[in-house]
Amino acid sequence: MKHIAHILAALALHAWSPSFAQQWELGGNVAATGFMGDINPTNPFYFKSAAGGIQVTYNFNPTWGIQTSYQYLHLNGSDRDSKDSYLRARGQVFNNQLHELSIRANFNFFRFIAGRAVNRYTPYLFAGIAGISHRPYIYTQDGSRHRMEDLQLQQESTVRGIALALPLGIGFKYNVKGPWSLGAELGYRVAFEDNLDNIANNYPTTDQYPADYASAFPEMDRLWWESVAYPAGNDSANYAGKPKGNSRPNDGYMTAAVTLTYTFISKRCYWWN
Repeated sequence: MKHIAHILAALALHAWSPSFAQQWELGGNVAATGFMGDINPTNPFYFKSAAGGIQVTYNFNPTWGIQTSYQYLHLNGSDRDSKDSYLRARGQVFNNQLHELSIRANFNFFRFIAGRAVNRYTPYLFAGIAGISHRPYIYTQDGSRHRMEDLQLQQESTVRGIALALPLGIGFKYNVKGPWSLGAELGYRVAFEDNLDNIANNYPTTDQYPADYASAFPEMDRLWWESVAYPAGNDSANYAGKPKGNSRPNDGYMTAAVTLTYTFISKRCYWWN
């Protein structure tokens, strides 16, 4: 992800070229974020945190465009928010910070031309592919942050940190004045990853207590670790080695965003008329 800024900067400079200006947009967005996975398996409106990002769009014509974007997203969730009695008793929680770089196709239902008295608004669809970098974590009572894979909170530590996702969604944009347009969009990402919430297989066994990690953090004694690993009554005898999550192989996350874009307008492009 360290080259994201260079890529977007290069695209921005390319957009300033007069021969291409009428086809390029730069923009940004802020969004509410939600999560669906082993924590919250059913509620598509479980929005708990926030995100922000920047985007560059190349419009082939007033109907089709291709967009690349960078998003920084925070996700979190808790079984305690569920109406399901089993999930509330399970008591799992998580946080995750995601860096997402995506490319997607945009399809406008109406011809959209910024800066014109007509063609000023359109609903649209989008779909594409994204790469994400992530690391789930939790906080201790004293505010210390701990990466969940380091705590070995499931029988197999399978958090890879890098994954692919498929973004898709709907939106609406309106040309406010001149090159400036406002929009709103709802998006969902299907992640090829089952560990965004660090729940993918079975509860750990008691011999997985990370003694080396605990020595570096005095508060990580065995009782504290068991309270995190088995929050449902801290009963390792009943939970150790048994299924912790559901059988679905993919987590997902949602965004509800507001966008602001600037279009580089040129009157020399006759085919936009």
